[in-house]
Amino acid sequence: MCVCVPLIALLLSLTTASTAKRTAWVVESPAFAAAVRSSLSTSWELKDCSANGAGCAVSLPDAEVVIGRADALDLTRLPRLKLAQSSTYFYAAPKAVPSRAAIATATGFWPQRGVEQIAEWCIAAIFQDVYRLAAASAAFVECAFAAEAPSSCAAASEATNHTMVSDLTIGIYGYGRIGSEVARRAAALGATVIGTKRSGPFVPPPPPLKWLSPDNDRLLREADVVVLTVPGTGHASTAGLVNRTSLLLMRPHALLVPVSAGPINFGDLEAVLRDERPKQRAVIDTWPGGCWHYPNASCGPPLGPPDFPGSPVLARLPNVLPLPSLSMRDAAYWRSAADSVARNLDALANGKPLEGVVRNASDVVSVI
Repeated sequence: MCVCVPLIALLLSLTTASTAKRTAWVVESPAFAAAVRSSLSTSWELKDCSANGAGCAVSLPDAEVVIGRADALDLTRLPRLKLAQSSTYFYAAPKAVPSRAAIATATGFWPQRGVEQIAEWCIAAIFQDVYRLAAASAAFVECAFAAEAPSSCAAASEATNHTMVSDLTIGIYGYGRIGSEVARRAAALGATVIGTKRSGPFVPPPPPLKWLSPDNDRLLREADVVVLTVPGTGHASTAGLVNRTSLLLMRPHALLVPVSAGPINFGDLEAVLRDERPKQRAVIDTWPGGCWHYPNASCGPPLGPPDFPGSPVLARLPNVLPLPSLSMRDAAYWRSAADSVARNLDALANGKPLEGVVRNASDVVSVI
């Protein structure tokens, strides 16, 4: 005998299934979650897990998507997981994501945008090295507002002496899209700008360069600041360009500002800055490991021990300024990333292709 479901009940059940909220866990800031939420056109419940994942319990494994630092959680305990969605251009190490789930990055910024952000960051790094405002302020407060003030303050010629950006020769090692924008900004501040690249034409040099050449050694010898803008991770031809030999070719008081980690021999960099060139300096915003490794990040627990971005010794050297990959990720970047994440949530809900896919799911991804 056939047991028939009343038509109204069937329609109600289908409506409920089609409009029920799906769940995504957000291992990011509440502000980022709010930005994603405001860009959605489909029905999702976004749970704030905090930046370390502590706000979400895997004992209640309802998430279909984990947004942000996905490997802060044991993703194997999320049976409904369909997507590990990065909030940036880094993505979770594939070993951390079950094969049934896809892995995707945020899209829509690089390479369409980002060049100007990186170029401005390079100039900011140079200004920081020249003026060191926070350090000067801390030293001033410590001595000038002490009970015995100003007897513990350094001599004025020590506390206030600095060069100007216009006094510097700034070398663009790898003159291209980013390098040309750095050069334009540096020249506007009065700096002398020189550059190298692999192929010409070299003469006449493009404004505002004093000279353009394939001679990297010449640039290293002449520049007060070396801005390294050669292609980075994934380009074998540039791997290890910054090594002991090149660092010792640089001026003893020179500043290194790299925009990617791939060309740097970090072991040589640490050894030279620590033991051979204590007055040489570096601003490091790109790293060879950990959560800051591009493109696949490996953040340690719960899958393993803490995974540092690089050597803690290097990061703590007094002539190194370590930074968390902030050069390109300005407010516009994060708005774009939130929109990108929202598009992928909508695509998943609507059975459409995802953007920024790094690895497809091995299983069929159901949207019901």
